[in-house]
Amino acid sequence: MAFPVDPGSWEWSYTLFRTEPSPQHLNRGDSCSVSIPETLVRVVDILRHDPPLDLGRLPRPHTRLVVLPVDASSDAPQEDEGATINIDSAAPIAIELVERA
Repeated sequence: MAFPVDPGSWEWSYTLFRTEPSPQHLNRGDSCSVSIPETLVRVVDILRHDPPLDLGRLPRPHTRLVVLPVDASSDAPQEDEGATINIDSAAPIAIELVERA
């Protein structure tokens, strides 16, 4: 996983992962904790893969959600914007429907 180091960059606002300490304060070899704090997001796309997508790791995802934080720009997201959540991944992620548009 790569982390942006500039808090003003667009990547910073679209990643769900956070490090403690922040990436701009880390150097090679430093230790840090990595987590996804509770975050309210909106789903901007649902990607389905049949057969499952080969990303070079297992399990291969068959369904992925592309999400943006609710406070991100309401403009249509560009192709590379948004965070991707693999459904049925090994990551312990809890998803709860808050509201439908």
